[in-house]
Amino acid sequence: PTNKIVYLKVLFDKGSKKILGCQIANEKNIEARLNAIKTIMEKGGDLKDLVKYKVNPTDDEWNPDILNILALSAISKSEENSTDVEANDIENLLKNKEFLLDVREEYEYQDGHIKGAINLPLREILEKKDTLPKDKDIYVYCRSGHRSADAVNFLKSLGFEKVHNVDGGFIDISFNEYHKDKGNLENSIVTNYNFD
Repeated sequence: PTNKIVYLKVLFDKGSKKILGCQIANEKNIEARLNAIKTIMEKGGDLKDLVKYKVNPTDDEWNPDILNILALSAISKSEENSTDVEANDIENLLKNKEFLLDVREEYEYQDGHIKGAINLPLREILEKKDTLPKDKDIYVYCRSGHRSADAVNFLKSLGFEKVHNVDGGFIDISFNEYHKDKGNLENSIVTNYNFD
C-alpha cells in the first residue's frame, strides 16, 4: 500500500537476452536502479543477470526488486508459449505421479493446495532451480495461471524443457474439485478449496 507506481521499460536482444537499454519513471530510488542496469550493461550482461542482481546490496538476504521482476517478466514474454494443460487434467496427472509445482507464496499454499504438490514460490525459482527435476515433466500452477505462465517460461530459459502451465490455476482446480467432491475434502486431490 505504501508503494508508488513505477514505470519500467527494458530493451533487449531477443536472441541473446542482452540488455540494450532501460527507462525508469518514478519519484524515488531511480539512481540505484539505473546504476544496477548500467553495471549489468557495462559487463555485457543479460536479463538472466538482472533477475538475480541484488539492487539493494545492504539487505541481508535477497529481496526481489522491481527490476528483478521486470527481467523475469521480460524473459517469460520473449520465450515461446508453453503447452498448457487444463485444470480438469490434474486428477490424471496425480494418478500418473507427475511432478506438480505450486509457485504461490507459502501462505497461499498453506491455505489450500494439491496434495503432493511441491511449493516453490516464483521469487525463489532461480535460487532453488537445482531442486527441480530436468528429466521429467513439471506441471506448474499458481492462483490463476499468470505467475505459473511466467514460471514456465523462466524455467525454459534456464534449460528446463518439459514444463507445462496449468491453465486457470488453483481457482479452476478448486471449482472442479468442489463440484466433483460435493464439498467433501476427505477424498479430494486438494487440501482445501480457494475460489478467490
